[in-house]
Amino acid sequence: MKRIVLIALVLLLPVAVFADIDFGVGGVALYNSPLLVGGKISTPDWNVNKFSFGPDLRLKWSILQLEALALGSIGDYSSFDSYLDAGLAFDLLFLRLSAGGGLSLNYNFGDKSLDKGFNAKLNADLKLGKLSLGLTYIMDFTVADKKVNIDASQGLLGASVLFWF
Repeated sequence: MKRIVLIALVLLLPVAVFADIDFGVGGVALYNSPLLVGGKISTPDWNVNKFSFGPDLRLKWSILQLEALALGSIGDYSSFDSYLDAGLAFDLLFLRLSAGGGLSLNYNFGDKSLDKGFNAKLNADLKLGKLSLGLTYIMDFTVADKKVNIDASQGLLGASVLFWF
């Protein structure tokens, strides 16, 4: 196994040395509801209490992407959430598709609790020069008894706007 990893690193090294480094800064708004699993949306549910807002930072080097996302929610469920992720990002013409996972920290102001866990994240960005408009989906998962449990019904779906340097 070590030999395979070493060979992969040696083969990727020339690509990585000459790869461009992109750094993106922007904002994101995520809807705190299970939209992707057939959940019904009624008009009264569309209010600011159902959204989380915050800054999004991404660093892309070759096909590797690091991301830091901080979200604040005020209203029915007041919390501060942070997501630190690593993953892969692929540029296809004017699209950037990325998937990754990492650590999540969630602080609930109501009961003053701090939850630690893991998350998986999917991004699809439309690159318009130095600006990108994208969709983001984040889902939390747990690891117990050497088994990964993903609950896609409790994910966050939203939009992001980033400026790339």
